[in-house]
Amino acid sequence: MKYLNRFLSVPTSDPDEARRGRLLNILVLSNIGGALAGLLLIFIDSIWGLQFNDPETRVLLVGALVASLGLLGIYRMNRRASTRLAALLYLLFLTILFIFTDNPEELSNGRSLFIFVLPITISSLILLPQASFLFATLSGGIVAWLATSIGQPVNVFAIIGFFMLALVSWLSASSLESALKDLRVINADLDVVVTQRTDALAESLNRERIEAGRNQAILNSIVDGVIVFDTKWNATLANPAIRGMLELPLEMIVNKNFRNLIEHPKLSDHSRKLLLAMIEHDTQPFNFRIEWGEKTLSVSAAQVYDLRKEGNVNIGTVTVFRDFTHEAEVERLKSTFVAIVSHELRTPLNAVLGYAEMFREAVYGPMNDKQVNMADRIIKNTGRLLELINDLLDQAQMESGKLTINLSPVKPSELLETVHGLMDKTASDKSLKLNSEIDENLPEILIGDGERLQQVLVNLVSNAIKYTANGEVSIRMFRSDYAKWGIEVSDTGRGIPHAEIPHIFETFRQVEGAATRTKGGFGLGLAIVKQLVNLMNGDIQVTSKLEKGTTFTIILPLVIP
Repeated sequence: MKYLNRFLSVPTSDPDEARRGRLLNILVLSNIGGALAGLLLIFIDSIWGLQFNDPETRVLLVGALVASLGLLGIYRMNRRASTRLAALLYLLFLTILFIFTDNPEELSNGRSLFIFVLPITISSLILLPQASFLFATLSGGIVAWLATSIGQPVNVFAIIGFFMLALVSWLSASSLESALKDLRVINADLDVVVTQRTDALAESLNRERIEAGRNQAILNSIVDGVIVFDTKWNATLANPAIRGMLELPLEMIVNKNFRNLIEHPKLSDHSRKLLLAMIEHDTQPFNFRIEWGEKTLSVSAAQVYDLRKEGNVNIGTVTVFRDFTHEAEVERLKSTFVAIVSHELRTPLNAVLGYAEMFREAVYGPMNDKQVNMADRIIKNTGRLLELINDLLDQAQMESGKLTINLSPVKPSELLETVHGLMDKTASDKSLKLNSEIDENLPEILIGDGERLQQVLVNLVSNAIKYTANGEVSIRMFRSDYAKWGIEVSDTGRGIPHAEIPHIFETFRQVEGAATRTKGGFGLGLAIVKQLVNLMNGDIQVTSKLEKGTTFTIILPLVIP
């Protein structure tokens, strides 16, 4: 079945395109099989009857061979280029082929008239719902032309029937696509419901444990693996699903400390560090992933509180494990593809940038003002492309878990100096002020990843300058409390709509609107900032008012040499 799916599937992220491409592949491969079977029968018949020199036999052989080659070309185009173009060519190929299947009299008003309904019906499924009207018009025109060519009256009722069939096909295909879109919406809502159910489960388990101690029955009905820990991270409950997921008997999980499970050899080193950090810092990260043998598991954690006690006393933690192996493999393939493509693009772009700089500096001879201006444009746009490629590489590294944080002494003042060196010219070109200040309570030297902190700052400041028409952009570094410090980047720009704020850190997400789209970009900047801050065990918040400006605030652990 896997082998067959590999031939039928089309590599695309669009589910509708994948569905149409798969249907087209089924039709094309079936037609190729029919053509090859016809070739075989003609060949056998020719041997039996010794009719190799018969002109009709040769025509049939050549026709079947040409049809097979044409269909094979359409199949390759569907898998490697454009499904819609391949579908259009396939339908046109069928329609033209039908003209030669019988004499004009039978095709226009006889036994073979029905074959023209096939492209009409198929087009709504493999091309577009509206395409059925296009091929109804084409088939009607062919029938009318054939009738006219032999001096017969045009079969008007057949042409009307073609359009009635096109209407039915359009309605059916439109209903199917609408149903599929509704199903995707339902699946998205289901993910939200699953998240809500996880929180509800934590509360339910706590209540049952205190009142009756019989929540094992609830756990047994859950497909995802669940482990309940007390405040010392000793496992008090676990459901049967976790046994199959981890391939461990419940005796090795229940009544054991979480650290024993973390030391299991099937757990990767990187995953072990994540789980140890969750215990040591007493955090409840939502939906992070670990590698357990050949499986990828998605882990969610939530604390359980006794609401009946004053101050909502914490009595433990519920962790939910979900098998994420297939989804992780798909994401890994996507990230690998992005990384390879981005890496291969960087080399020629750097060459273009180098040659453009040589032209601007008149290495190969004098340059007039227009030529210098054109070289500047090439340098600017090539630099922008390199920034986008670097963002793609960073995103791919983060998704594959290969990006790490390297801690070393960092001077906040040097971070600001570098930002000013990079962004002052950009700000002044837009008549903006770029201000910065450092809280006097902030130590001169901190422990952190200077390169990643610089990347976060440049991304936020660049974003602020990009979407600020007039006014200023301000950077402030401050000490939040004895154990934390912060970075604040604010602007006086157009602001972010309140409904978009929860989504601005999503990958490839940009705020909708003409003013935003004119700025370009992939929508990776803020997503990378968010992930880098998370890797540094920090938190980022945003506040914004339309036409007033936006403020991003990052809070990080304060580590002093």
